[in-house]
Amino acid sequence: MKNLFCVVLIALMLCSLAACGGEEDKETADNQTPNTSASQNQPMEKESVSAPAASESVQSADGIDVDLTKLSSTMVYSEVYNMLYTPDDYIGKTVKMKGAFAYYEDPETKEQYFACIIADAMACCSQGLDFIPTDEYTYPDDYPELNAEITVTGTFEIYEKNGIKYCRLANAAIES
Repeated sequence: MKNLFCVVLIALMLCSLAACGGEEDKETADNQTPNTSASQNQPMEKESVSAPAASESVQSADGIDVDLTKLSSTMVYSEVYNMLYTPDDYIGKTVKMKGAFAYYEDPETKEQYFACIIADAMACCSQGLDFIPTDEYTYPDDYPELNAEITVTGTFEIYEKNGIKYCRLANAAIES
């Protein structure tokens, strides 16, 4: 029984390795004609055109480095996930995002937290970023209702609290 299992496992590994042929192998095979050999074929040059990722984007005319308001819901969710997963790539960048307004006050410390929450395309999962508004805002007078759609623009930063690192937008401006 063990021998049969080993044979099946080896066969599966060989099949998976055979499926891993690179683009170069495929290109060489595609370029061959019945009258030529592989040594006579010269690989065609590929033209590479790629757009920079949002985390590598060039600052726009309005000073926004990462404008999440111009992306599809799937891309926004993916980019926010990327921001939370690789925050060092975004430190100091100006980020603009649109989502639902959220508020929380810590009952013990009375510290206030504000966030812009983004749902994914299926609206089943959500994630977002805390933001620290500029000094011109006073809660609740200058804030929208909870869950109202807002647009927030601020500078991405990392802060540490109780030994845990968090991401947020500092000096954020809020538009309802």
